[in-house]
Amino acid sequence: MNQSISQSKQSKSQAVNWGRQLLNLLLTLALALGLLSPATVPAARADSDPPRAHPALLQLAAEHPDDTFMVIIQREVKNKDLKDDDPETAVEEAGGKVRKQLDIIASFSAELTGKEIEKLAKNPKVRWISFDAPLVSTGGFGSYTYRDEFTAMSYSSNNGTQNWNAWTEIGESDGTGSGRARVVSSSYCAAGSCLRIGAIGASLTDRGVYRMADLSGATAATLTFSYRRYISDNTGGNVSVAISGDGGITWTTLATYSLTSGDSGQVQQSFNITAYANSNTRVRFLGSGTTDGYLYVDNLQIEYAIASKFTAAVRADQLWANLKGQGVTVAVVDGGIASHADLQTADGSSSRIIAATNQISSSLIIAATNQADAASASDGHGHGTHVAGIVGGNGSLSGGAYSGVAPGVNLINVKVSNDQGMAITSDLIDGLQWILNNKAAYNIKVVNLSLNSAVAEPYHTSALDAAVEILWFNGIVVVVAAGNNGTGSEPVTLYPPANDPFVITVGAAEDKGTPGLSDDTMAAFSAYGTTESSFAKPDLVAPGRNIVSLLASTSAYAYVNHPANRVNSSYFRMSGTSMAAPVVSGAVALLLQDEPNLTPDQVKYRLKATTNTAWPGYDAVKAGAGYLDAYAAVYGTTTDSANTGLAASQMLATGSDPANSSVNWNSVNWNSVNWNSVNWNSVNWNSVNWNSVNWNSAVWDD
Repeated sequence: MNQSISQSKQSKSQAVNWGRQLLNLLLTLALALGLLSPATVPAARADSDPPRAHPALLQLAAEHPDDTFMVIIQREVKNKDLKDDDPETAVEEAGGKVRKQLDIIASFSAELTGKEIEKLAKNPKVRWISFDAPLVSTGGFGSYTYRDEFTAMSYSSNNGTQNWNAWTEIGESDGTGSGRARVVSSSYCAAGSCLRIGAIGASLTDRGVYRMADLSGATAATLTFSYRRYISDNTGGNVSVAISGDGGITWTTLATYSLTSGDSGQVQQSFNITAYANSNTRVRFLGSGTTDGYLYVDNLQIEYAIASKFTAAVRADQLWANLKGQGVTVAVVDGGIASHADLQTADGSSSRIIAATNQISSSLIIAATNQADAASASDGHGHGTHVAGIVGGNGSLSGGAYSGVAPGVNLINVKVSNDQGMAITSDLIDGLQWILNNKAAYNIKVVNLSLNSAVAEPYHTSALDAAVEILWFNGIVVVVAAGNNGTGSEPVTLYPPANDPFVITVGAAEDKGTPGLSDDTMAAFSAYGTTESSFAKPDLVAPGRNIVSLLASTSAYAYVNHPANRVNSSYFRMSGTSMAAPVVSGAVALLLQDEPNLTPDQVKYRLKATTNTAWPGYDAVKAGAGYLDAYAAVYGTTTDSANTGLAASQMLATGSDPANSSVNWNSVNWNSVNWNSVNWNSVNWNSVNWNSVNWNSAVWDD
């Protein structure tokens, strides 16, 4: 079932090759920072035409003519009979390397120097050259914070994501600027002003401050601060820090700081206070004894996580009596899926991961820390397993607490990134080709893409957008994360494939750990906006903040590098539109179990028509049609279609005027689209290039 890549000794030349590729990735990332402009849609070819390539790629090629770049080259099929060299031959004769055939979009990936890219872009058999861009996963590790940096001479400063009550004095009531507990400006603070507790030749007993924080529902909580002691004499006394989980009825001392010696600088402290998380958790600093010194406290923070109630928020749990996604297969295109008890069948007899494939390039395997995981379809990073659990985990190890949206669904593991989360566009397209080739064998109905290109490009020239459209036209619902860059300061905030008008682009909402929507808001990181082609995205939103899902292993990259996000040895917490997209993918699986004959366009229309807009954070610009409601979608009745009249990607177009071009039946390539599954009202078929339509895999009705 698993397609493996054989292990072999990697040569020095391969390592050098990866170094060249890494340079290309770094150059490419400059594009994501808005340093270079995105491509424009190609027009008719003429002798005087400019080279057919992403303008930013041409700029980099001119500036670095001897550097090697990773690119995707689309063939101009209608010019295949010209005498010019075929693109592959031209690449090899120029000393480059052809890497992968991407037949799904009549393209191939290659490595080529900058000066040869400039030449190849003028070859009449080349339609377009774009970056084989790095991909960015859209999962993160954010949490909530109560924080006081004492930026003002006040007991009420709030510098975290949440506002909390002011400090309350203990044993005195003389305010912020007086007494043995006060806020002061001092060089002993971490910066500027801070909290000071102490006295010179006086008693500190039962003098101090406390502050209350609402940590109800928190699955993890950590208290951190820095301190520094100043001592005038060594007469004694101390200050203790304590925590209460019952509103101050009982206290647990976390540490005691003797005021008999000083510190040369601020000292960092951290305490796990998860066991004390409550609606009235209190932190206290309290003195005792007579002293000649002070304790200075600065940058005090409580960082905590609330587990999202995402299945309840989208009302998926109300469908489980009859629908759990059985018989529907979702392909998770990501960093692999680890074996996990929550991905077994209900009786535990077998895995619901029914097939797996590894499409990552050998160069990325070389770069991986754990080459054994990278060369298999396993998940050495943790992102892919987490996504898979949101789609279809059954919560068997948590008593159902951490179930996914469709706990009976089948899964396909399509690995396209290594155990450090590194991925490139051509490997993703190769994974989409595998899905197209195997969709009938495994009944693949849904594809989840929780990753975006790092390079902005219009959907009409993006190879990745063209590939997802081919799947869409083949009856596969493609669900894509919107991205985590929010509004940002860049002119483009939606990167391929999130900018494609056909697919379902998903933004992230924040459910605040409650099943109802009365307190829900948009997640600040969720990308939204208007694409280069004037399409508003996202299409809808789903919970994407503090999502607890499956942990790949305790040696996974995410687990090792983000200890604050650990729940236990089986579950992990992440945030991002990466987490929101699989919520929608799971909901699509439930809908297609109930109505298996719906087309992707009908699914998209149904989801958008049944969203919830009655929640505090709803804003059509940021949230599209609204908040996913899986229950309403399943019980909806509309069979109308989305995407009506949209032009397909011009990567699939032919002729000087795509809107008026005719079909060249003599050059049809019969491989890519199952026309029986296409909603003919949805696409402006006059814009489709029949040269890139592949009919050999079509499933014909008798």
